[in-house]
Amino acid sequence: MREVNLRSLDLNLLVALRALFDERHVSRAAEKTGMSQPGMSRALQRLREVFRDPLLVKSGNGYELTPRADSIDLPLRQVLADVQGIFSAPSFDPSAAQGEIRLAALDYVVLLPTIISKLRELAPGLTLKAVTFDALDLNPLIKGELHLAFTTFELAQSGLYRQWLCDEESVCLVNSRHFSLQKPLSLFEIMQLDHISVNLTGFDPCQVDHTIATMGLIRNVVATVPTFLLAAHTVANSDLIAILPRRIGLQLLKNYAVSILDLPIKFPKFQIYQTWHESYNKDPQHTWLRKLTADIAQTLK
Repeated sequence: MREVNLRSLDLNLLVALRALFDERHVSRAAEKTGMSQPGMSRALQRLREVFRDPLLVKSGNGYELTPRADSIDLPLRQVLADVQGIFSAPSFDPSAAQGEIRLAALDYVVLLPTIISKLRELAPGLTLKAVTFDALDLNPLIKGELHLAFTTFELAQSGLYRQWLCDEESVCLVNSRHFSLQKPLSLFEIMQLDHISVNLTGFDPCQVDHTIATMGLIRNVVATVPTFLLAAHTVANSDLIAILPRRIGLQLLKNYAVSILDLPIKFPKFQIYQTWHESYNKDPQHTWLRKLTADIAQTLK
């Protein structure tokens, strides 16, 4: 078959050809496309040269398609629809979506269960894969291997977007039989108790210790673990205490023999963010996912 050099071809001719096929009349086709009548006549002449076929032949007051034109009528319609689809804004139907959502999640148990529940309800064809996140290695996020990362800290990297989800504050979790519940303790006395620290990143003292240091205090940390759930399990089965986010503490009260110890001071609030790479910023599925996550975060008490 003879190959056509597409670089030498004005693809607007296909729009003119579609109008000629539909109207089978040069003047009406010109009006439909906003071209002049002489311009449409020149387009038809050029199309005849490209296809080496008359394409339309006179019949009464209009034209009829030649066999060659008839054979390309349906493919032409499909090609133009495909091109239109490329340039049209994409849409997203969660109920019909298929695939996997990959996110890096803090051990922040108040978000993920609701996200999973909503995905099952609204987008049953999407599965969720949650992994731990190493803030020192942003490559999975930058390369698109991760769709979202939930963090409490700022990720200093160009090309990353960040959205605030909610504010959080710290509470002190103790065994329900812990002696500290019997009478109020000063902040100094609480710092002298045996603490289990939660370090999500593994490379830097947690925010609680930074805050305590500004007060000239150091808490007595005897163990450090990477998750809040491990800390809660340890607290429930020992005399250690843990300082962790309030919403997580309230959730843990339901499943562990633990209580919340009133602190004599309020620690500064910290923020929970969702972070993503710019390559997903305009993606319809990703936009829907971010809004879903943000809406869920706003319902947290």
